[in-house]
Amino acid sequence: MTTPTLLDRFAATLAGKRVARLIRERFRATLTGAEHVPREGAALLVGNHTLLGVDSIVLTALLQLEVGRAPRFLAERNLFRAPFARALFDAIGAVPGEPEAATRLLTEGELVGVYPGGVDDSFKLARDAYTLRWGERAGFARVAMRARAPIVPMAALGIDELFSVIAHEPWLGRALLGDARYDLPIVASLVPRDVPLRYHALPPVDTAGDPEDPADVARVRQATFDALESVLAPYRAELAAR
Repeated sequence: MTTPTLLDRFAATLAGKRVARLIRERFRATLTGAEHVPREGAALLVGNHTLLGVDSIVLTALLQLEVGRAPRFLAERNLFRAPFARALFDAIGAVPGEPEAATRLLTEGELVGVYPGGVDDSFKLARDAYTLRWGERAGFARVAMRARAPIVPMAALGIDELFSVIAHEPWLGRALLGDARYDLPIVASLVPRDVPLRYHALPPVDTAGDPEDPADVARVRQATFDALESVLAPYRAELAAR
């Protein structure tokens, strides 16, 4: 195991447990399928993502309370260039989303969380809620295969209703980070809506295979994508019918 982070040490205290319960209550958060998350040993949690990382905070609280573990999240590596971001990420145990760092954490037996859509997923407009913006990304599958760690798909409902992204600004984000994909979202309000958050930990995806074989990697990626879609697609349809 890696050295405990500031978050790990706080979570182990009575105050930390109290804060986790308060977060669960504030967001009326639930976790279904907690039995699929290993109580020890490596696993890669792969999920959908939303704005400001609120979903990660709530998921961490739920996992601490129900599994007794906090994941180490892989963060968009370019965000580490933003002022003060590295200190914050270090405190919560997040690391740049690079294959070497992810593989190392998994081989050390950590529970690791990753959002393949990154900022493309979290910055998406309200009309694109619960769509996975992965593009052709498959690095997470290759990392899990190299570390011989299972993938636990983690579908989250409610998270894309916390904020309503109505547009993107075209200057500050790309000036800071050098690319239009970082155009910052414009939201109707920065106060999260009162929406219950429901997390679904799904049965592990088998990551056996050759991480250098494109066909094997594509199979693991697609199995993970399909597992998440089995929860997200019906919910998108439900929202559209409201």
